[in-house]
Amino acid sequence: MRKPEAFIFDLDGTLVDALPDIQANANRALASLGYELRLTLDTTKPHVGGGAHKLAANVLGLPMDHDETMALYHAFADIYAQHPADFGKPFPGVMTVLDRLKAKGIPCSCVTAKPARARVKVLDVLGLTPYLTLALSPEDGFAKKPAPDMLWQCCKAMGVEAADTVMVGDTRFDVEAGFNAGCHTVAFAEHGYQDVPAEFAERVVSLPEFTDLLKLI
Repeated sequence: MRKPEAFIFDLDGTLVDALPDIQANANRALASLGYELRLTLDTTKPHVGGGAHKLAANVLGLPMDHDETMALYHAFADIYAQHPADFGKPFPGVMTVLDRLKAKGIPCSCVTAKPARARVKVLDVLGLTPYLTLALSPEDGFAKKPAPDMLWQCCKAMGVEAADTVMVGDTRFDVEAGFNAGCHTVAFAEHGYQDVPAEFAERVVSLPEFTDLLKLI
């Protein structure tokens, strides 16, 4: 099997343990709008991966286009930009992998459902920006994962084909996006916030340790 020429990573749950920040910022947003509801880490986890808009809708139990959903979404995005990484940090092994890929001249990019302003700040604060050719959110004008659009744009920026690129994520959205894009390999980070979808279990490369990615190169 030919070796991959590039890597695309999801952000939350894949590169960064952002769950405590998502919980804290969601609770700040809820408080700012007068809601008594508060999330725990456990009740936050199922909402990670689908984006802030979907999180707002699910937390409130309201449609995506409801006024209260939109208000919570915008409050969450604004607050997240002010508190991008109070608690979050790269998962074990992430920096080792990124350093090795950079040393070998293998380009990397990031596709995430996180609001664009928060994405920029998280990547900057945690020192991940220099490793990435491109980082994209749906707010940059692309369809959300599992649509392949952001992945294809990253491949274009890296000068590679999707068929030569590894997609690494921790949710169904990531896995489906990787297959929809026609990626060389779809890898699943076991340290993330969801279990690998059963129907894809035999098709993905599972990563008990993030550094297992290096076996691909």
